[in-house]
Amino acid sequence: MNRHTLLAGLALVISMAFAGCGGPAIMIEITTAPPASMEVNQSVSIAATVFHDGSSSGVDWSCTPVNTCGTFTPPHTASGATTVYQAPSAAGGVVITAASTKKPTANQTANVTINPVASASNLNGTYTFFFTGFDKNEAPYSVAGSVVLSSGKVTGGEQDYVDTFSPTIITADPIKAGTTATVGSDGRGTLPLTPTSASIPPESLGITVVNNNHVLITEFDTNATSSGSLDLQTAPTSVPTAGNAFALFDSADAFVFGGVLTSSGAAFTAGTGDDDLAGVPAYGFSLVLPLASSFTAPVAGRGTITLADNDPSVAATLEFAYYVVGPETFRLIEIDGLAFAAGSMYGQGSTSGAFGPGGPMQGNFAFGQFGENDETFGWYAAGGQFTTDGKSLLTGGVADINEGDGHALKATGLKGTGSDYFVDANGYGGIKLVGTTTDTLVNFGVYAVDPKLNVTDPNNTSDTSGEGGALMLDLDANSLGAGIMVPQSTGPTFSGNYAINQHGLYQTNTNAFSEFDIIGQVLSNGVSTVTGLVDFNDMDNTGLNANVTLTGTYAADGANPGRATAQISVNKGQVPTPENITTYQASSALLFHVDVDSSSDGVGTIALGVLEKQQ
Repeated sequence: MNRHTLLAGLALVISMAFAGCGGPAIMIEITTAPPASMEVNQSVSIAATVFHDGSSSGVDWSCTPVNTCGTFTPPHTASGATTVYQAPSAAGGVVITAASTKKPTANQTANVTINPVASASNLNGTYTFFFTGFDKNEAPYSVAGSVVLSSGKVTGGEQDYVDTFSPTIITADPIKAGTTATVGSDGRGTLPLTPTSASIPPESLGITVVNNNHVLITEFDTNATSSGSLDLQTAPTSVPTAGNAFALFDSADAFVFGGVLTSSGAAFTAGTGDDDLAGVPAYGFSLVLPLASSFTAPVAGRGTITLADNDPSVAATLEFAYYVVGPETFRLIEIDGLAFAAGSMYGQGSTSGAFGPGGPMQGNFAFGQFGENDETFGWYAAGGQFTTDGKSLLTGGVADINEGDGHALKATGLKGTGSDYFVDANGYGGIKLVGTTTDTLVNFGVYAVDPKLNVTDPNNTSDTSGEGGALMLDLDANSLGAGIMVPQSTGPTFSGNYAINQHGLYQTNTNAFSEFDIIGQVLSNGVSTVTGLVDFNDMDNTGLNANVTLTGTYAADGANPGRATAQISVNKGQVPTPENITTYQASSALLFHVDVDSSSDGVGTIALGVLEKQQ
């Protein structure tokens, strides 16, 4: 056979092949592949390209195990176009398939491991916990302590427990070993604690893990409802050093107390404080003389602190147990029976003594506040954002305030008056949040913390946008409360998995108030919706509602970047009642949310909470 005959034969074979199949075989390739592993509920853009499809029919997306492997938006794409794959809410292995619409047998797969947000096995070490709320008698109570965990198993710990009903104060009570934390794929779970003292009821904590070092908690049982946090104890022998800011709230006595203190490492040497007792504020008094402020070194992470409240109307030295989180974070609970205050103290780091005009307390801030007042309902919640020049001016801002009187103040514009802000070199300061109307909320104490410290998640050094800010106290003549202000990032994202908590009160049929707490996990699609599961402790009304769905929508406020309005529903087995909230975003990792519901009978739901991104 000569060369020409061979070429002719090959041409005939090729032409017959093309004639038999209509052209080259259809092929598909995943050109933008998913990662090898993803966290539950996370989403990612993926794409596939189809070759030799003259009809341009595109790509169909699917996955296994069917119904539990995630979703695609959209499930059909043009060749080369992207779809958004969202992982399921449960951990496990998933196989993603991109198939030619024209010829489904032409397909390509990708294996993805779906990892849990957290697991009980990763909870190891000594954790300091702190929570406040109301007992079953509607009396305020507080708990601070430490618990030792080994792969989620409780092996020891201790706590200080203060209940204002038939006042009960139990100090340094050992926690029994033997209980175990449970944590689901989404980070939600339980942590049962068994006190040694028969005077303390067993505590069943609902938890949502933000990261292995930081957990949001609530008491989720019929004895009490509350909100707080659990943080890894990284430096159990630490004592306050250099500059320190503190803020304390006692809802039983309508009392707040805070300020800044300088420590030699052995004793407090100077300080300036404020308080407000039953709506009678006092500003700028010494915290050291003539009454003494001091502390003892901690043993197993627990010590005592005495703080001198030298307001002449109080004139008392208050004693607190403190539990260490880290070198600059301490949880305080009053144990003297004179009052029932609880709160936190934070260090000021290398900036101690160098705050002042032009220092780090300038720029944009978001804040959240909760407290008491003399309005109809007796309580309030507020959230907002503002900008300062770090010297004396409040240059703008907006806030939402709900005093439970049926007239929530939404998007109240804040304005400067020329002398509405100051911060001294030691971090002691104040701010006037004057707006079109802010009702009774105007005068606030401001106590600056280390600009490198994350107040809501003290062990977190990766979210630098959440570092710094100050503790805040409401110091008005007819209202008082406590909260925080943190720097506000420019253009943060709100997308992915978030731990959520909310603490609040609402009116019952008997014209009394009922307390509630919500804790759980939600997923934000980054555009307009949130979905998730939460535990809802509505102790006095519907009781314990576990694993209930939360759904909601939100929309950014174009006139006030950082502010958004939202409507959420929590299905407690009844017809869900939409809840209107406003969010203020400090960073991609932290949002404050305040309930702004009002009703026709002049009473609204009062609630404040946070959303913290799980990491």
